[in-house]
Amino acid sequence: MPLFARYVTRLFAVRFALLLAGLTALVVLLDLMAHGGAVVAGEGAGALWRYAGLRLPLIVSRLLPFTVLIAALLTLVGMARYRELIVLIGAGVSQFRLMLAFLPALAAIAAVHFWLDDRVAPAAIAELRAWEAAGYGAGEAKPGGAATWLRQGNDVIRLRDVQATVGDQLAGVTIFRRDAEGLLATRIDAMSAALEDGGWVLYDVARFDVASNTVASQARLAWDGDLRPALAAALAAHPRELSFAQVRALADAPGYGNRPLYLYQTWLNRKLVAPLASLLMILFAVPLSQRFGRRGGAATTMTVGIAIGFCFFVFDGFTLAVGEAGLLPPWIAAWAPTLAFAAIGGAMAFH
Repeated sequence: MPLFARYVTRLFAVRFALLLAGLTALVVLLDLMAHGGAVVAGEGAGALWRYAGLRLPLIVSRLLPFTVLIAALLTLVGMARYRELIVLIGAGVSQFRLMLAFLPALAAIAAVHFWLDDRVAPAAIAELRAWEAAGYGAGEAKPGGAATWLRQGNDVIRLRDVQATVGDQLAGVTIFRRDAEGLLATRIDAMSAALEDGGWVLYDVARFDVASNTVASQARLAWDGDLRPALAAALAAHPRELSFAQVRALADAPGYGNRPLYLYQTWLNRKLVAPLASLLMILFAVPLSQRFGRRGGAATTMTVGIAIGFCFFVFDGFTLAVGEAGLLPPWIAAWAPTLAFAAIGGAMAFH
């Protein structure tokens, strides 16, 4: 079995690497055709390499499960073509042991998938967003995004542009302080805020008192806010563009974010389950290769496998969209496709 596992891993790894390289190159090319004109407008053709490099982690992450399915099907179809599967099954190798032969490679792919989603892709997307906001270097800077709202106790806080967050500094802070009945008592507008000695200090402050209808100006004002700068910079981004730790922090802080809490909870579960899609693909590949491969149906095996994979990704996208809309509990929206298709794959194997 160790020799067999190494043999299967080698066959699978070669096909997986070639397929991933080819599909990635195709998708990157299509993406460059769609956005290349805006990219080269300010910096020339050399900027295309930077753009492609920043888009690459997200593209590879999305292609990994589908590539695993196709590579596994090609591997098993090739083994069936040369009667290797028939010999192995005749020697007593069960479907379960055949699946285990793929496990080391699939575990490595799942780990890489999580690493891409958690570390590489968020950093690349953040850099790409900042570059895009500057007009791709073409001198056509885009206006800032919508304001970000937070809640701390009875205070409602508005950040004018969290994308302008630099280090421990915030730009454009407005604090609406309410009384015990929820009525506005004081409005504080500050041009900037800085974290100094563990506490926030507001600069160029205009303080409006509702009761006296007066405005007072101050050069600086201490603020007891507990906002973390790193978390503030993540507020403007969609959860898919954040790391697991950032999404978890936002999911645990119901007063933060432009988006509802269930959206962050859905993506928190999504980031956990996404790498498992690669492991799920082998549950379909092995039974299909045994059902159709023994009759020489390579085309049938590939067609049915791709159709099942397509249905999985469509169902996965549908439940994710419904979960983002708040129509399904977060864990069901994230886990339902994987659990449902795992059950289908297991039933196919037993049948």
